[in-house]
Amino acid sequence: MTRLIESMSSEQLKEIIPEILVVGAGIAGMQAALDIADKGFKVHLVEKDTCVGGHMAQLDKTFPTLDCSACISTPKMVDTANHPNINLLTYSEIVRVEGKAGHFKVTVWKKPRFVDVT
Repeated sequence: MTRLIESMSSEQLKEIIPEILVVGAGIAGMQAALDIADKGFKVHLVEKDTCVGGHMAQLDKTFPTLDCSACISTPKMVDTANHPNINLLTYSEIVRVEGKAGHFKVTVWKKPRFVDVT
């Protein structure tokens, strides 16, 4: 994918990096990340807990249809973890956000797990 160039003024050009940051890997965050990643964009999905799924992963049934929560969220968890355009950062916190629209710099602190996750 080519990088876009935005004209800030006649003298200054800034590079726009077509990547997206999604905060929270609950059911809505996972779906947003999957939709954007399927369009070809790189997505950085940051979750503060050690696992994805949010509160929906803790439920037995969903309202009003009483569908199985795990039946809905588990395939999304697998798709999110395996998608080539999604960089999943679990057990991580956003420390700082700098910049402006089209050109942000985000600092993420990845907490230690004391195990080798590779």
